[in-house]
Amino acid sequence: MTKGRYVITGGLGVGKTSVLSLLKPRYETVAEPARELIAEYRNTSGEPTLDHRPELFVELLISRSIEKYAAASTLAVTVFDRAIPDCVAYAMAYEVNIGPALEAATRYRYESPVFVASPWEEIYATDDMRRASFAQAEVFYSYVVEAYERLKYQTIELPKTSVQERTTFIVDHIAAQT
Repeated sequence: MTKGRYVITGGLGVGKTSVLSLLKPRYETVAEPARELIAEYRNTSGEPTLDHRPELFVELLISRSIEKYAAASTLAVTVFDRAIPDCVAYAMAYEVNIGPALEAATRYRYESPVFVASPWEEIYATDDMRRASFAQAEVFYSYVVEAYERLKYQTIELPKTSVQERTTFIVDHIAAQT
């Protein structure tokens, strides 16, 4: 059986979480740390986001992402909804020092290919945590791609198809790694 840490990343609101939910019966899955941090911050501070404290957000995101990496089994396939290299993208987006994120992303590596979901306007929607416009989501996507390319990951674009077809696409690619 294939083992390793795999990543689904890409733009905002591109269906990563939906795909992850279908992967869950087959593989271990790890939820997106940014959304967890925002929810926790909201519950403790009463403020909607950490946008006004970007350095703190990126620092917490790196720490949480490393914790999730360390907790993942090395004896099975684990699929992450975003990963440590995404911290580099967040640092670029917030225009804060990318050094700590790059250092962590260089130290903690994932399997290739990394599955990347590009912006998809037809399914994009905002919610109480995702407030970015579609144009902002496209810019963030470019930072994500740049981060993974900078870290020398092979990426593979997810097709813009149904959640089930995207899930099968990932399962087939992971199975081919053996």
